[in-house]
Amino acid sequence: MASVDYPIPSFILIGAQKSGTTWLWNNLKQHPDVALPARKEIHFFGGVEPFRKGIEWYYQHFNGLPLNKVTGEASTTYLYDYLPFWDNPSGELTHDHSLPCIPELVIKELPEVKILVILRNPVSRAVSAYRHYVKEGNVPPGLGLKETALQIPMLRILEMGYYAKYLELWKRYVPSDRMRVFVFEEDVVKSGEKSIRQICEFLGINPNFQPKKAEQRVHEGWSWTRCAIHQKLIPWARTLSRSRMGKFFDRYDFLKNGKALKEEMAFLKSVYRKEKTALGQILGRNLDVWKY
Repeated sequence: MASVDYPIPSFILIGAQKSGTTWLWNNLKQHPDVALPARKEIHFFGGVEPFRKGIEWYYQHFNGLPLNKVTGEASTTYLYDYLPFWDNPSGELTHDHSLPCIPELVIKELPEVKILVILRNPVSRAVSAYRHYVKEGNVPPGLGLKETALQIPMLRILEMGYYAKYLELWKRYVPSDRMRVFVFEEDVVKSGEKSIRQICEFLGINPNFQPKKAEQRVHEGWSWTRCAIHQKLIPWARTLSRSRMGKFFDRYDFLKNGKALKEEMAFLKSVYRKEKTALGQILGRNLDVWKY
């Protein structure tokens, strides 16, 4: 366990990736009863390589924080099952099955931790993830979303959207009174201030706190148009994606309703159609807000 010289995380925001976790983090950071580490996503329990750094490395991120404040972290790799290997040049998705699953590792180390989850339409989430990976240079030029998801499974563009599977696993280890699940499109976009109050109550901190710009969404990655320029055109033309012209294409997303987008969306909808029904049953919640 952690040294008494710094606080033990009392909550973890485990995902989902590209689902408003930065929005929630930025709001909680403003709360006077909260002290958060400088690093939002530590990913200690989310990959073989960071886990091998040892538990003391994990707790070092909380060193220096006041003991009388609530603290935690937000690692979107935790909404998953077993620790994957990150350093895999082949692009294959491999796991260390000699270790327990992620929720078991977390609860063994932090038995009283509270778990927060924000879920976004998995189709939109996958699109946002792909845009991010293109922007970061993780996708070879020429690969669209479907090709990237199938040819580079290590990026987990599809896997990170299988919410039902992973929530069921987490619920085996975390009692219902210590887990809260929110839906991005309803609880963040439409009712951000209300959700912040509910989260504060859940964490045992002043629920009357009103952060600045609670309804503000965090900026996404590149638009479809900008990604297409970067991925499909000849090398010299991809410099547009780093120029003012690239920002222009972000503002005016010409491919938003184009054929390329429709094909990618059709693929994602076919992947996640059954997922919505299963997840709705787990949450006891209507997910018709996810239109597919």
